Amino acid sequence: MPAARPLAVASAVLRTAGLLALLVAAPAASAEGAAPPNLVPNGDFERAGDARPPAGWTMWGAQRYKNPAHFTRDTADPHGGEACFRIHHPPDTAGYVVTTPEQPIHTRRGAMLRVSFWARADHEGTALVGFDGYASIRPYEGAPSPGFFPVPVTRAWTHHTVEVHEGWDFFAGQTPLVLLVVKATADRNEAQTLWIDDVAATQSPSPRKGRLLDPQTLPVPPIAHRLARGKALAFTVDPRRRIGPAVRRACGISFHRVGGWAGVPFDKDGRYVLAPQLEEAVRALHLPMTRFYGLGAEPFGLEAAIDKAADMCRRVGIPREHVVLEFETQGAGERLPPEVWARGVRHARDAGYPFRYWEITNEPYVQGAKANFPTAEDYARHFLAVAKAVREAHPDGQIGLPIHPRSHMWGNYLLKRTAGHYDFVVGHYYHHVPAHTLSFEEVVLGGTWEKLHEVRTVDALIRAYNPGGEVYQLDTEWGLHSSAPDGRRAGYAVRNGNIVGTMHRAVRMITYVREGTLRGASSWEMFTRRRAPGFCILTPDAPDKRTMLYWLYYYMNRHVGAWALATDGTAPYWDWSDGGARRAVPQTPVLATASDDGRTVYLVLANGSWTRPAPCRVTLDGFAAARATGLALSHDDPEASTLLARKEDFVHDLAVRLEGGEAHLTVPPHAVVFVTLEAAEG
Repeated sequence: MPAARPLAVASAVLRTAGLLALLVAAPAASAEGAAPPNLVPNGDFERAGDARPPAGWTMWGAQRYKNPAHFTRDTADPHGGEACFRIHHPPDTAGYVVTTPEQPIHTRRGAMLRVSFWARADHEGTALVGFDGYASIRPYEGAPSPGFFPVPVTRAWTHHTVEVHEGWDFFAGQTPLVLLVVKATADRNEAQTLWIDDVAATQSPSPRKGRLLDPQTLPVPPIAHRLARGKALAFTVDPRRRIGPAVRRACGISFHRVGGWAGVPFDKDGRYVLAPQLEEAVRALHLPMTRFYGLGAEPFGLEAAIDKAADMCRRVGIPREHVVLEFETQGAGERLPPEVWARGVRHARDAGYPFRYWEITNEPYVQGAKANFPTAEDYARHFLAVAKAVREAHPDGQIGLPIHPRSHMWGNYLLKRTAGHYDFVVGHYYHHVPAHTLSFEEVVLGGTWEKLHEVRTVDALIRAYNPGGEVYQLDTEWGLHSSAPDGRRAGYAVRNGNIVGTMHRAVRMITYVREGTLRGASSWEMFTRRRAPGFCILTPDAPDKRTMLYWLYYYMNRHVGAWALATDGTAPYWDWSDGGARRAVPQTPVLATASDDGRTVYLVLANGSWTRPAPCRVTLDGFAAARATGLALSHDDPEASTLLARKEDFVHDLAVRLEGGEAHLTVPPHAVVFVTLEAAEG
């Protein structure tokens, strides 16, 4: 997600926001007959004592935000009885509470989970109430969440109800346990105090008919590693053995906006202000794809923004027929009507621009204090109206549906609800992990496996909801996405952009290019400020400096040929436990491609081990190499900034020896290696 959105995603990207959540401000009605049991312990906060937080509740989130003084039992002005729960949120923090993990709510198939409560605040705002999902509590194993929902609050006590439905908002088989979550504000930058009282949760049969497809019941093809488990990295390459076209568009980089937060390439008055050395640096990346968003929110107008996107692509050689355009802006607090979308598309066509990919809204699922779309159904109606208008303006255009891959409502439901009206799906496959607390191998190898499996799962849902269709996936933002150790957002976390994030991207691109699960992937982000190095490719603050991520894309786009090749052989594997399931992936994944004439073979090898080098033997079949060149990208400091003082601190020559129809090299630890093998002339 963009590193500089005003709320940025100050409350983090919410995993779901359910279609059927009811957030009502009305007096509670008394039920006739026996009421179902309350599943929330101490929901009325009448248990006396000085426990902080009150009995039945637990502080949650990062340890630095667990201040007991912020979570207290309050007897000053309860809604009912003697006490209520006071939750204080200082600015720029992220503390919150959940119901005690010792008494989780056990979900049931076909059930409706309903939570009712009273709330007030010290000033008008938006709180968040929802559910954390777990496969188990001891040990903790996460599961898809049933949803987080914005709750409007004022200084007066007001009643609210939240409902989620099994089979729609979540699946009991995937999420057998949930904890109720309460956050005082949807905006982590805001100071807010929230009081809640008389909290009750019940389960009863859901009145909803039907169900979404459960992804766990669909056939998801396994990830093809192309190397068997073995003691050594040794494989055969034959340029005649093609497994398919190489997906060159998997190596794109997205711009923020044409007038982005970094102040380039255009300023807010629409003037082109990109320094010549930065323009040349972008041109040198040989980008096969990019994306601009928020074109309709620029101060100089939608049509001018489209013209400037076209001009930028012309200047740096990005093929405009491979560019995704989006008009609305996350966090803008408004949406563009269908007629404005159609107007922009017609302008692009009348101007003769070959743009053809239209992504309708950027991350509509983000539920901050000013959510554009409170529910997935609200967005679905908007999408269908805009898609119709765009289709009429550009019958051959390609319409993109943004989804949240891990949300049933913002992913699964949207795929079902709008099936037949989208040509491609946008997942934004960021890898959300605490990279500063996990091992290098967990982030680079395990994390990549997780994302690739997620991509394939979404692909299975696309196929199921669009039988016989030609729907495909294009990702327009992705990367390693961990928060900084001090709690700052991902744009400020150095590991997202340094050797850790670089290697995560390298392993992902190797598989994307080779396997073709996505038709294209444009990662985040082209320009950022020097103070925010997490996703930095280039920065106007240091126009003559380059980043680790920059050199990854520079060399990747020079080492992807026309055809992906088979690599029959072996590699040492890395094993880990994923929620009790055993996983294994090659320690050193490999990409082999060939030029269209078969006279040049390119190898990309990424060593996902921090400590173990990987000696490599490549047998060349049907190909006599006359020359071999190699280089390695690596850095030994996992806390170093991605911005390099010197290219030589990251880019190193690598010896490749040709002998008897074989190429021999060693892939250093935590390094991505690029090798070019050229046939003799004649």
